[in-house]
Amino acid sequence: MAEKDNKPPANAVVCRTGADCDDLDLKLSKSWLRIAVAGVFAGQGMVFSLALNMTPPNYGSTAYWLLHGLLIFSSLVVMGFLGGPLFASTWGMLRSRRLSIEGLFTLSLVGAFIGSLAGSLTGKGSVYYEIVSIVIAIYTFGRMLSLRSQAKLRAESSQLRERFDRAVLLDTESGPRELPVAEVKKGQVVRVNPGEPFTLDGRVRSGVGFVRETSLTGEPLPVVRRVGDPVRAGTFSEDGSFEVEVRAVAGERELDRILDTVESFFGRPSELQQQANRLVQYFLPIVVTVSLLTAVFWSFAGTWMDAVFNSMAVLLVACPCALGLATPVAIWNGLYRMARMGLVSRDGALIDGLAHARSIYFDKTGTLSESDMQIGEVLLVSEWESRRAELLAAVVAVESRVNHPVARALARLLPEDGKTTPTIKELRLIPGAGVEAEVELAGSKALIRIGEAGDRAEAHDKLDRKLLMQGGKRIYVTVDGLAVAVLVLAEQARKGLPSMWSQLEALGIQSVVLTGDPDPHLEIPDSVPVRAGLTSADKAEIIRRAVDSGEMPCLVGDGINDAAAMSIASSSISMGSGTGLTQSAAMGQLQDDRLECLPDAIRLARGIHTRLRGNLIYAAAYNILGMSLAVVGWLHPVAAALIMLVSSAFVTLRALRA
Repeated sequence: MAEKDNKPPANAVVCRTGADCDDLDLKLSKSWLRIAVAGVFAGQGMVFSLALNMTPPNYGSTAYWLLHGLLIFSSLVVMGFLGGPLFASTWGMLRSRRLSIEGLFTLSLVGAFIGSLAGSLTGKGSVYYEIVSIVIAIYTFGRMLSLRSQAKLRAESSQLRERFDRAVLLDTESGPRELPVAEVKKGQVVRVNPGEPFTLDGRVRSGVGFVRETSLTGEPLPVVRRVGDPVRAGTFSEDGSFEVEVRAVAGERELDRILDTVESFFGRPSELQQQANRLVQYFLPIVVTVSLLTAVFWSFAGTWMDAVFNSMAVLLVACPCALGLATPVAIWNGLYRMARMGLVSRDGALIDGLAHARSIYFDKTGTLSESDMQIGEVLLVSEWESRRAELLAAVVAVESRVNHPVARALARLLPEDGKTTPTIKELRLIPGAGVEAEVELAGSKALIRIGEAGDRAEAHDKLDRKLLMQGGKRIYVTVDGLAVAVLVLAEQARKGLPSMWSQLEALGIQSVVLTGDPDPHLEIPDSVPVRAGLTSADKAEIIRRAVDSGEMPCLVGDGINDAAAMSIASSSISMGSGTGLTQSAAMGQLQDDRLECLPDAIRLARGIHTRLRGNLIYAAAYNILGMSLAVVGWLHPVAAALIMLVSSAFVTLRALRA
């Protein structure tokens, strides 16, 4: 993909801080207000136009100039309130010597207004000022919807930057000091307390504990970080206190690279927009040339009024209103039907992307698997088999008091015989290892420890041999220092995956799994490639290559580490439970995380795209025929306007049947 295609337009909104985003929200609110005010004047203009056509007053009379004056005033108000962005884009198009759909809208608008103005001043022919309102309203409404989506994504990006924008610097003369990360230098040491985020990339200088890295790496469970281990901004300390030597300052963090990639695609035109602009590259010069030649021809073959009316008719009939009105209607109808399936979106580019997709890339953790883990296996040494229910009740009692992903999975493990919950005393978290507590078992006190590491006694080794062929995360339970049980945590696949895999294959779509988890254990068909241990940059590069090869890839994910790749993908879908940045970067969100609706959404998108392609052919034929009739003087501007409206209604009804 050429770099120039990814650059935002010159008038794209910019939002780098929370204050900027608040200001942008205010500007968007004012823009919607301007649309509402302009809509009132446009409606009044249509009423005046109806009155003028039903009982036209005599030329030169007071009623004549009053009605025509009101129509001119209404059109100027609408252009004044809404025309700024369109005219600015057209001026930018001319200065950069590139053609775009804005130029075609502007030509049609100018043609409608000048032709009507000529009719008002001379009293010859009819006027059609209402077409000005229709053309500019279609353009403005689509633009505002696009800007609203961009504003939401910018706000999420800004909030994420601000969330990881402070650090506690050590080794200062006045003691620990909190300051912006931009003021921290490489080699300095920062402190991170339990429950707090890491805001800079670095290495642990002291401390040990669990670190939750799911959103950046895809690792489903917190990992232990000790002295010498790397840590990254955007992750969280679960239970340990760390001193971190900074290795990457603000602007160089992996989190910054992810956000920079996302922000570099702000305002990127969709594939549909790019196709329209490519078409305009050829169509717009033809329209301008034909209109000028028509004016020249009729200035000699007829009167100057014939030259004005016929050349303006050419511009009017060339207006892309048929597609400009019908295409959004078809897309919004499709988005409504997708929402009923469970895939919610406000971006019509999602329909185009899904219709063309040849491959779908899935994140694993939180996308193909449930957010929480499940107990896959529970094994006890033979001496404790008779006391299984009692031991499991103690495990549940201890873990239910701890707020930790592993603890939540263990707390759902129910005692088998419904015994009462054991008494817990002196519960203590052990950073990076687990939890221990004094528990009453069989009428006597026992010290239970639950965590990843245990006593390397004979019982421990026996449990390891039993699980030799098992995957998943192992949690050991020790009683008074001896390992008596091991629990294997496994990811739980979402419902409907087998059906989804088979349907996507039947649709000719290749599924691929991309995960940051270095050792995935989720059950995935052999026909679906799995690429493990990937960073955010790795995912983005894989998607970039897929785009360059013409795969039109769709990416489905939920974490921050998916956001950069989503910005590059031809289409993207976030899980409903995904992070705010991911949901904003994606074109659509899966409500209730129902992946099984994807095949139906693809079928719907393909049907809509086929219908829209037919509309494009029809609109092109209509424009060519209409322009030919206008050139020879057989198509009056009023008739051109009526044909344009009938054409728009036809393709709209056809699009609704998609």
